[in-house]
Amino acid sequence: MKQKVRIFIIILMALAFFAGCTSDSQVADEVQELAFSLRTEFREYTNEEINALLLEEIISSDPDLWDFMVLEPNKPIQDSTFIQVGAPIEFTDFKFVVQIGFGCAETGYRLYHILIEDKNVVIEYIIDYWQEQRIPDISLWEDISYFLNQ
Repeated sequence: MKQKVRIFIIILMALAFFAGCTSDSQVADEVQELAFSLRTEFREYTNEEINALLLEEIISSDPDLWDFMVLEPNKPIQDSTFIQVGAPIEFTDFKFVVQIGFGCAETGYRLYHILIEDKNVVIEYIIDYWQEQRIPDISLWEDISYFLNQ
């Protein structure tokens, strides 16, 4: 039962956020500065509102106050269209669920995830993605792209 709920949560998160995949016209616009949007289940933040302190505060806050956080660039970072964090809950053994998505309908979607206990590692991944436009090393992450193609 626990595994089924975990898989269900993963599928819902992935489907909900691949819907916002960047269009080709946005990718082709090289003049456009990289900007981000940030969503939680309670609020959406504009690029101007996003800063390292905000990202850290959300991740560090009580998991009862947030379920997820999605950080999306206005154009892909090395083909990545978003990174998201699910708050620790009993179905994930109280670990953060971090997922990163790649691609669009034209190129195909890929989704990877990892469960992490250390919130400082999660904060580092999110801030590096936002500030440095750096993708985490996903070599040890689980490829769950097959959920998208069912």
